[in-house]
Amino acid sequence: MKNVGSGEEKLETAISYLLISGVALSLTLIAAGIIFYYLYYGNIGLSLTDQLMYIHGQDFFNFLWRLFMPDYSKPMAIQLMTAGMAVLLVMVYLRVIFSVVYFIWKRELWYVLITAFVLVVLTLSLALH
Repeated sequence: MKNVGSGEEKLETAISYLLISGVALSLTLIAAGIIFYYLYYGNIGLSLTDQLMYIHGQDFFNFLWRLFMPDYSKPMAIQLMTAGMAVLLVMVYLRVIFSVVYFIWKRELWYVLITAFVLVVLTLSLALH
């Protein structure tokens, strides 16, 4: 049973707030991007043939780095929607990192191994994309 105000409860609460804040930020960025897209193009139909819609030729970490560098070749609407999706993906990655730290703190070796494996697979998939 958890003690009220215990370190475990505070850690879980902090992780929950981080994830909720990340999802809210992601939703805000995507909604703003859709609004700007509509204002710029007059509709919300996305063209799948438009190369601006695709991420290619770079891994996710390089993509994140370049995402926040000024790029005036892409419309702001596309950049906002892309940033929203990136924030959502980063939240998943952070959740796995926090799970590893949490299980190390709890000294749950089996769960540390499982979540560390998930972290390695996730990191490799994002780095080798």
